[in-house]
Amino acid sequence: MTLVLYEDPLSPWCFVAEKRIRAALEEVGFAYELRIEPFPLRAEPRAPTAAERRALARTARRAAMEPEAAHTKPDLWLSKDAPATTIPALTALAAARLQGAAYEEALRTAMREAALVRGINAARRDVLFELAHAVGLDLGRFAAALSAPSTERRVRGAFEEALERGIEHAPALVIGDEWLVVGTKSAEEYRGVLRRYVAAKLGIPPARTVH
Repeated sequence: MTLVLYEDPLSPWCFVAEKRIRAALEEVGFAYELRIEPFPLRAEPRAPTAAERRALARTARRAAMEPEAAHTKPDLWLSKDAPATTIPALTALAAARLQGAAYEEALRTAMREAALVRGINAARRDVLFELAHAVGLDLGRFAAALSAPSTERRVRGAFEEALERGIEHAPALVIGDEWLVVGTKSAEEYRGVLRRYVAAKLGIPPARTVH
């Protein structure tokens, strides 16, 4: 079974959803491939207004009430260095993927620690290079891929594909290219929908959305 999770590493709710999905997959007992694709929290390069930063901080505080994100903080959005767009962070992950899935995952983890725990703008280029160095990426290859227009085009292409699927915000989980689970669900809900999909996969409609 193939699953695609659209997410942004700077979103605490995406972090919660990913942890719950991985936990659910460990319990359902069948073979799967989980692929993570980009869906930017902020797509266009525009400095967030004070009202937007307050709203993002409130969202982060709510996420921090969940056990999976209890160590996270809203500081990223309360600082004067809040990201104008999260596209650079997603592009950096695409660049890291070229050196292997393990490096991509390590960079995603480092980004989350920087942004969600320490309140550092992990979409800033200098920060991205520091994080890439810290996780052991080949910086020459990483810099070339990060600067290549094709890398950002790949990110924006995945984003456009998600929009065409009817996805309006992340996290969003596509199961078997047929079912769409929108928003962050409980671990029990993820387990339930995965089991229902496996049970019904031979006779389901071509599209089904779980809100």
